[in-house]
Amino acid sequence: MKQATAIFFAFILAFSAGWLVKGWYQDSLELVALKTANEVNNASLKAQQDLASQSARTLENKLEELANVQPPEIRTEIIKPVFTNLCVSDDFVRMYNEAIDSAERTLSGKSTDKMPDNITKVKR
Repeated sequence: MKQATAIFFAFILAFSAGWLVKGWYQDSLELVALKTANEVNNASLKAQQDLASQSARTLENKLEELANVQPPEIRTEIIKPVFTNLCVSDDFVRMYNEAIDSAERTLSGKSTDKMPDNITKVKR
């Protein structure tokens, strides 16, 4: 009976030790998976930050170019009459509209070349 009890306790001890080692193994697998996930997350975050900083630099460069562009000519004209029907001259409106179009094209990255006005239809 003593021998059966000793074998039973040895079996229980071996089973408990196996269970404990299996738990350690599972914990180590979870730790490896967690570390790998953190590394991937950090790499992805760094890539996103690099992309955001690159696009911010590009936008800053475009805005700096726009700030440095000066209109070709702006004249100050003194008009004697106090009351006029026009707030600004037609030339100023044209130059202002051209500056706005140029700024929009620069920011959007569109081509600044205009299509010629004398495009004809193709004969078919």
